[in-house]
Amino acid sequence: MKLKIILLCAAFIFAGTLAQAQVKLSFNPAKGEKYAYRTVSDQKTQMNFGGQSMNMNFLVEIVTEMNVRENNNAEISVDYIYKEMAMTSSSPMLSFKIDTKNKTASTTDFEKIGISLFDCIVGKTLQVVVLPDGRIKSFNGYDAIKDAFQKVLATASGNNPQMANMLITSAFTEDAMKNSFEQSFKIYPNKEVKPGDTWNNSLSFSSDASSSNTNNTFTIKSITNGIALIDVVSATSSKPAGGAGEMKGEQKGEMKLNVKTGMVVESALSGTAKGNFSSPGGEGSMELTSKTTVTLQK
Repeated sequence: MKLKIILLCAAFIFAGTLAQAQVKLSFNPAKGEKYAYRTVSDQKTQMNFGGQSMNMNFLVEIVTEMNVRENNNAEISVDYIYKEMAMTSSSPMLSFKIDTKNKTASTTDFEKIGISLFDCIVGKTLQVVVLPDGRIKSFNGYDAIKDAFQKVLATASGNNPQMANMLITSAFTEDAMKNSFEQSFKIYPNKEVKPGDTWNNSLSFSSDASSSNTNNTFTIKSITNGIALIDVVSATSSKPAGGAGEMKGEQKGEMKLNVKTGMVVESALSGTAKGNFSSPGGEGSMELTSKTTVTLQK
């Protein structure tokens, strides 16, 4: 009741704005609501190895849908579905385009394998239980995706199930998927905030292939008509398994958050990362630039 009075007074004094009102930001979508998002990630890589330079470009587009099954204030149960996936790559070594909306355009053996792998994900439902602060309580549905992956990779590797399992455990594990959800949802402060307030969180992840750390800083720039504009700065670092090299970088941008539901309305983040690596063939360096946008579909 007190918070409502404060909000009404602020609205009156500041001509309809909530510039100084404190708000509680948390994951709070209503039961029965559906949200569809389009994520576009554009990454450019420059690699130097053995005295030679090579540029690689990757463009990834993903459409997802989230259906809220239950919200009892203590936890929120959602069904998460990948609806569309597309990836385009251009480099001197390998160029391809894989798009689940246009499968017939994939003509090479590599592209056909890629479509089969995307089909293992698209249409599958993941049941995720999210806490109000964005932490993931439980995560189910990975086994069906893994089984489908194993069949495709076993065939692609000459009916070698051991090779297929090695590829999955090095690149596409349940922990890796859960970590991607944590990065998306774990964005909320542990206190009420107002414009100018800042909060931090850290995320770490390790797999058979690599380890990574991300330190995020969020700052509210404004709150207008129920939408919080938030500045985001992230410091990132990653190492391949065995510690043979390291990448360090920074990502900056903004996101708009619905104050009532805690749902992202849109975000745009740009980043750079540089580092060195070593392999049996020698040592090299790498520089990445990326831009990622997330848009709530109307």
